[in-house]
Amino acid sequence: MDQKTVFSQMQQFGNEWLKLMSESTNRFTAALAEVEKFEKQGVAQAVTAVEEAGRVAKEAITAGEQFSAQWRKAMNETAQRTVELITPKN
Repeated sequence: MDQKTVFSQMQQFGNEWLKLMSESTNRFTAALAEVEKFEKQGVAQAVTAVEEAGRVAKEAITAGEQFSAQWRKAMNETAQRTVELITPKN
């Protein structure tokens, strides 16, 4: 083989290797873009879940507060009726 043929073959090999590396890099970049897309979806879902959990917690606290207020009112009315019943009437 003469030097010109060897050089031409090496040049072809180099071009094919560069093409392969470029394609591999493009595939890797595309895969990273997909990972980023899934990551953003996951973060959005996590934020939504946290917001929903906060909303549910606030509703539970409000319901508990209302129940407690109703219970206090009922106990106060009961205590007042009890006092009225045991207080002698003239």
